[in-house]
Amino acid sequence: MTPDKAPILRSSPVAPLLDRLFAEADAATSPAISNLAPEELQRLVGSRDDYVQFYGLAKDLWLPVSRETGRLLYMLARTMKAQHIMEFGTSFGISTIHLAAALRDNGGGRLITTEFEPSKIVRARQH
Repeated sequence: MTPDKAPILRSSPVAPLLDRLFAEADAATSPAISNLAPEELQRLVGSRDDYVQFYGLAKDLWLPVSRETGRLLYMLARTMKAQHIMEFGTSFGISTIHLAAALRDNGGGRLITTEFEPSKIVRARQH
């Protein structure tokens, strides 16, 4: 990042995009998850065998990092001068945007990310 440029995380188009995505995440609900009894939800989350069922139920559920955690990810990647980052579980892409912003402000790099749910991959790529 050159000294005369603001960090991309606080600039357009990234800052307004993150504001919109955090607002969407705050407003989102998942009827499939909301209708589960707490005991059943805990069983699915903790199960090594039923994770496919849980992810199927959670396909519309936003699982974002918080704003603070996103900023922490950004700062850690910047401080390390990261050029290569691997992320597991992109969900709708909020954490991915923070990591990509750090790479950009570090002068470039490569971000590899994974996501189990195909519909979330499509959404994350749109951002």
